[in-house]
Amino acid sequence: MKKILTVLIALLLVIGLFACGNVGKVNPDVLEVQLIPSRDAAVLDAQRQPLEDLLEAELDMEVNVTVATDYNALIEAMKSEQVHVGLLATASYVLAHEEGAADVILKSLRYDVDDDGNLLTDAPLVDGYKSQLVVAADSGITSIDDLVGKTIAISSFTSTSGFVWPANLLADNNIDPTTDVTWMNAGGHDAAILAVYNGQADAAFTFKDARTLVEGDYPDVYDEVVFITNTESIPNDTISVIPNLHPDLIEKVKQAFINIASTEAGRAIIRAVYNHEGYAEALDSEYDIVRTYLERQEDWTFE
Repeated sequence: MKKILTVLIALLLVIGLFACGNVGKVNPDVLEVQLIPSRDAAVLDAQRQPLEDLLEAELDMEVNVTVATDYNALIEAMKSEQVHVGLLATASYVLAHEEGAADVILKSLRYDVDDDGNLLTDAPLVDGYKSQLVVAADSGITSIDDLVGKTIAISSFTSTSGFVWPANLLADNNIDPTTDVTWMNAGGHDAAILAVYNGQADAAFTFKDARTLVEGDYPDVYDEVVFITNTESIPNDTISVIPNLHPDLIEKVKQAFINIASTEAGRAIIRAVYNHEGYAEALDSEYDIVRTYLERQEDWTFE
């Protein structure tokens, strides 16, 4: 009898400790989810409600999906716990994690892309992607070396594929990314492509292949904006949560996104938002290479 009581007391202590561990955890009545503005805001805005409806159905709770004004705004919103779930790009996630604002729970999966911009739909989904250098067809640029003295459009200075990997690629090729080129912050991957298309920039670095974002309105974009080369592979973007979110809700959010991606209707929505095709569980350690690249450029100053 004493042995049974001892076991019961020990079990109650474990349960009590577990419960205490969750005291103070954020368990909101309305889950705030925010998207990063990595493409035209109107496109993202059109997908907010469909994504919100799917998440509410999966989570059986009220969800509010919004679009951040920029990457930093989303990080600050998560830091202050005004936003609970952020669809953070790779470099933005690392910055947010370092500030104690976000923990990764999922990484996106996509189809790989060949050098002609074709999705490899018969191949397995991949958890990494590449940045591409594209140039105006009449620019005369045929290699990385030809970028010296040129204007390069990017989506933002915090974009992994738009800037972090490209700047390091230039440095690896003995091109000083702070003095040898002019960077043009276009405000989105689609806008960076159009900056080249419209003659505002000589070249652009975007995710591969961001030309798909504008080919509907500009069917000759593949002729006017041509592929030159890739960077090394980059870990895919994330679905991240605030560290103080209740563990039970974290698991529900994780499963909700996986479930959404498992249906054709759900895939259509996440494809429209960020070209995602699915999700897989992720570890923070998978983003250590990003930290290495970010640390390398800490001494770089850009206008």
